[in-house]
Amino acid sequence: MENKTTLFIRDITNNFKASSLNDHPLLKLLIGLSLVLIIVGMYPGGESIEISTTIGSIWTEKDLIATFSFPIYKEPQLYEQQKREAAHSVYPVFERREEIQQSFIDSLRNLMRELRTMVEMLQQWRKFHTKNDSITFVSKINQIGLSLTENELNLLSKLYVSEKKSSDQTLRKIEETLASMISEALRIGVIDQIKTTQMADFIALRKGTTEEILSAQKVYDVDAAIEAIQVRLKERLGENDASALAGKLVHVIFRPNIIFNEAATSRAIQIAQENVPRTIGFVQQNERIISTHDRITQDVKLKLDSYRKAKADRGADHSLWTQRLGIFFHILLIVSLYAIYLFLFRKRIFHNNAMLALIALLILMEMFFCFITLLLDVHQPIQYLIVIPAASMLLTIIFDSRVAFYGTVTMALLVAGLRGNDYSIALASLVAGALGAYTVRDIRNRTQIFRSLIFIFTGYAVTIIALALERFEGIDVVFTGLTFALANAVFSPVLTYGLLIFFERVFHVTTDLTLLELSDFNHPLLRQLSEKAPGTFHHSMTLGNLAEAAADAISANSILARVGAYFHDIGKMLKPEYFVENQVGGVNRHTRLKPRMSVLILTSHVKEGIELGQEHGLPKKILDFIPQHHGTTLISYFYDKALKQAAAKKNPKDIIREEDFRYPGPKPQSKEAAIVMLADSVEASTRSIDNMTPQILESAIEGMVKQRFVEGQLDECELTLRDLTKIKDAFLKILTGIHHQRIKYPEQEQLEVQTATQAEIPVQQSPTIVQTEPIATDTEAIGVSSSEKEHVSKNADPIP
Repeated sequence: MENKTTLFIRDITNNFKASSLNDHPLLKLLIGLSLVLIIVGMYPGGESIEISTTIGSIWTEKDLIATFSFPIYKEPQLYEQQKREAAHSVYPVFERREEIQQSFIDSLRNLMRELRTMVEMLQQWRKFHTKNDSITFVSKINQIGLSLTENELNLLSKLYVSEKKSSDQTLRKIEETLASMISEALRIGVIDQIKTTQMADFIALRKGTTEEILSAQKVYDVDAAIEAIQVRLKERLGENDASALAGKLVHVIFRPNIIFNEAATSRAIQIAQENVPRTIGFVQQNERIISTHDRITQDVKLKLDSYRKAKADRGADHSLWTQRLGIFFHILLIVSLYAIYLFLFRKRIFHNNAMLALIALLILMEMFFCFITLLLDVHQPIQYLIVIPAASMLLTIIFDSRVAFYGTVTMALLVAGLRGNDYSIALASLVAGALGAYTVRDIRNRTQIFRSLIFIFTGYAVTIIALALERFEGIDVVFTGLTFALANAVFSPVLTYGLLIFFERVFHVTTDLTLLELSDFNHPLLRQLSEKAPGTFHHSMTLGNLAEAAADAISANSILARVGAYFHDIGKMLKPEYFVENQVGGVNRHTRLKPRMSVLILTSHVKEGIELGQEHGLPKKILDFIPQHHGTTLISYFYDKALKQAAAKKNPKDIIREEDFRYPGPKPQSKEAAIVMLADSVEASTRSIDNMTPQILESAIEGMVKQRFVEGQLDECELTLRDLTKIKDAFLKILTGIHHQRIKYPEQEQLEVQTATQAEIPVQQSPTIVQTEPIATDTEAIGVSSSEKEHVSKNADPIP
C-alpha cells in the first residue's frame, strides 16, 4: 500500500499537470476566440450574407416585396468595364505654348552668336597655342552642347572668316533657313510625346480658353519634326557639310510647343467616369421583386443584389456593429458544437491545447482558401477548389475518423456561411470530405493517401450532378464544375501528404504512419535490442502480438499497442545479463546481490529505456509505455527475500519499506499501455507453468488480470470489465497457439523406447501427445528454486 506522503505528493503532481499550460482554460478560450474573430474578419459585407442566389435557380422563399424604393445597380463587372471605356474615350489634353515659338528666334540668335565667338576663340588658339585658350575653347564647346568633328570645326571657321572678309553670307543663310523651317514646324505644332500605335487618334488642344479636337496625325512629335527639318535643309543648302552642321544645330535649339497636361487629362477622365450611370432602373416601394417558385433571371438577380445592397446601405450607419455581432454568434455556434463534441467524447484532445491549436489551424486554412475564392473576380465555380477533403484526411490520420467527420461538418458549414449561405458547396464539401476521411481511416502507408483521389472526385461529382439535375443546369455548367472538382481531388492528397509531415514535426504528433515506420525491425533500437538482448527482443515480439490482438478485440489502437510493446523493454539492453530471458548457462548475477541492489538494477531499466528512447527520437506516446507497463507494481520476490533476511538478522534498524520495492510508475494512462502491462504479466507468468493445458492457461490468465485489477493498476485508464473479458479471450487465443501440444512422430516414440530400454526405465506407451518446452520465466534469472517459483507464480508478480 502507498503511504499518505506518496499519495499527497502524487495529488499535488496531478493538480499541477492539470493546470499546466497545455491544458490551461484561458489558452483554450484564446484559441477559440482567435479562430472565431479571424473568420468574422473574413466575412464580406451585408449584401453577401443573405440567401445566395444564382441565375437559373428557383426562388423557394415566399414572394419578395420591396419595403422601400431603391435603384437597380449594374453588375460590378459591367460598371467597371463601362468606366474603363469612358476613360479610353477621353482625348489626352495638350496645351499650345506660344511663348516657346516666340522665344525660338532669340534662342537661335544666341546660338549663332555663341558659334561666332567659339570660332573666333578657335582662331586665336590656333594662332598662339596657349594652354589656357585651349581649355577655354573646349569649355565653350561643352557649354553650347555641340559635338563637332574636326572637319565641321574647319568649315565653321572658314565660313566665319569668309563672312568677315568678304560678302559670303553662308552663316547668315544657315541662320535664316533654320529660323524659317523651325518656325514653320512650331506653327503646325510639335507635341512632347512620342507618337505610337497606342496613342489616341485625336488630342484635345487647348489655347487659352478655347479647346480644339485635333487629329494626332496633323502635328509632329519631336523626332518627326527634326527629321522633316533636316530633309528641307538638304533641299535648301544641298547635301553638304553646311546642311549637316545646320542639322546638329537643330538638335540644340529645338523644343516642342504642344505640352501634355496630365492634370487636366486626369480631371477629364474622372469627370467621364463619374458620368457613367451606376444604375439601370428603379424599383418602387411595394413592388414585387420575385414570386415564389419563379426562376432567377439576370434582371431578377440584379434586383435581388441591389435590394441587399440598399438594405445594407440604409442600415450601415447604425447597424454595422449589430451585423458583425450576428456573424460572430453565427460562427461561435458552429465552432461551439465541435468543441462540445470534443469535450464530451474526445477529452484527451480537448485537454491538449496543442491539439486544439492544430485543429484551429486546419479550420483557418480552409477558411483562407474560401476567402481567396471570394476575392477572385472569376466567373467560374472556383468554390470547388476549397480543399476541405485535405483537412478531413489530416484529421483522420492525426486523430480518428469521428473527429474528422465532425470537423468536416464544421468546416462545411463555415465555408457555406462565408460564401453567402451557399448550400451547394456545403453539401459537396461534406460528401467529398467524408469520403476522403473514409479512405484514410485504416491507413498503412503514406502512398495510400493518394488512393483517396477517386473517392474525393466521386463525392464532388455525385453532388454536382445531383444539384445540376435539380436546377436544370446545362452540360457546360456541369462539366466546368467537374473540372474544378477534379483539380481539388488531385491537389487534396498532395496537400495532405505535405502538411502531414509538417504537423508531425511541429506539433510532435504521432500518427499511425509514424507508428508503422517505428515497427520496422531495422529501427536502430530494435536492431541493438536483438543483438545485445536477444531474449528480450523475442519476448517483445511475442508481447507485440498479444497486445495487438487484445487492442483489436476492444477497438483500441492496435498499431500503438504493438509498437509500444516492441520498445517497452529497450532499457534492458544496457544490462541484459540481469534478466532471465538473456541468461545463458544458468549463471545468475542476482545470487550475490542484496535485494535492494537487485531492485535498483531491475528498476533502472525503466529510466535507461526512457533515455535511450529520447536519444533516438521516439515519440512521447511510445516512451510512455516504458514506465507505465510496470505501473507501481511490487517486485514481490525481492521484497519477500528482504523480509526473510531482515527477520533472520533480527536487526530492528533494518526497516523494509514496501514502496522501496515498487516501480516508480505512473500507472497505465491509456488502454494500450494497460494492455501491454497485462500482456507482459500474463506472458511472464505463463512461462513458469510446467504442465500446460488450455484450462490451466485460462486460469493463469484470469488470475493475473484479476490481480492487476485488484491492485488498482488499471484505475487510471479507461478499460471496462467488458474490455478485460475480451482481452483475456484474445490472450488465451494467442498463448494457446504458443503453448500448443503437438503429435509425436513414430520415430520419436521408437527413440524414446530405445533410450528407456537402455536405461532400464519404464516407458508409458499410451500418451501420444507431448507439450513443448515451456519458456523460461523471469524468476529463473535470479536463481529461484522450484518451491520459490511456485510461490511467486501463485502470489506475486514475476520479476521482469
